[in-house]
Amino acid sequence: MINTSLWLNLAVLISSLAGFICLALASDRQGEFLLHRTPSQRERLLFRVLGWPLLVLALVLCIQGWGASMGVVSWLGWLTIAGAGLTFYLPWWPWQEKKPVRARPAPVAKAGAAEPSPTPPETVPSAAKAPLSLAPRNLIFASSLLAIPAAFVIYLAQLGPAPIFRADALQGQIGPWSFVLAETNEHAPVLSGTGPHHTKGFQIRFCESCDTAIRSAYLQIRKPDSKPSPRQAFGGVRWTRAVDIAIPHDSELEHQLWLTVEAKNGELYHQAFDFHQVSPATAPFIQKNL
Repeated sequence: MINTSLWLNLAVLISSLAGFICLALASDRQGEFLLHRTPSQRERLLFRVLGWPLLVLALVLCIQGWGASMGVVSWLGWLTIAGAGLTFYLPWWPWQEKKPVRARPAPVAKAGAAEPSPTPPETVPSAAKAPLSLAPRNLIFASSLLAIPAAFVIYLAQLGPAPIFRADALQGQIGPWSFVLAETNEHAPVLSGTGPHHTKGFQIRFCESCDTAIRSAYLQIRKPDSKPSPRQAFGGVRWTRAVDIAIPHDSELEHQLWLTVEAKNGELYHQAFDFHQVSPATAPFIQKNL
């Protein structure tokens, strides 16, 4: 399965950067700097019409991928990265024109001194005819700025897909809702830093159309007698939720892993899973500790 996190972040970055570039082209100073001429009124209008929708598209992608709250935060973060990168990159634009050389002022003759012979005036190159600067220093600095987002994209690519998007993620149905459940990593439970017990992380994602009808979701070992403790509740109210559950020392494979989902109307739904089905790494750990 494709790494949706990688492509989503890459799409938001490209959309944000393209939007800022269009808005820069629509301005007087940056537009003349990038185009080497003053943009016309029609071009400015066209760049604005393209720039703002691209920034809005980045916001829509963030909300679609991470929800309203986290989506807005992610959008602002990517806008900051794209805007800061473009701000630092523009002064080192490698195809900028050379600045015209100032002519030396003519020497002032002193009283009683012989006038110096006239010298031909120095030629001041016109900005329109000046050759474009392609200094190696500019290219190196510009390439280093472009390497920052490229390195982040490579880092996301190495992370691989999120657990719920892996091929081994469990797809199921509880009550009227479909879901995908997966362990956070394929390692055995680790010792908790707050107590003597071991913990194991899981992620769950409900269908987008039914997620708004769910109040809370819980995960625990053994069949719940009543509403589970909030300490075992999945964090988050929409999209991908995560939880770290405790693995009691007396756990057995027969206890199974129980998922509880509470609807906003108060109804509770329970479903059990075998450890080999959801977390193959947890099953041998429990057998070893029997």
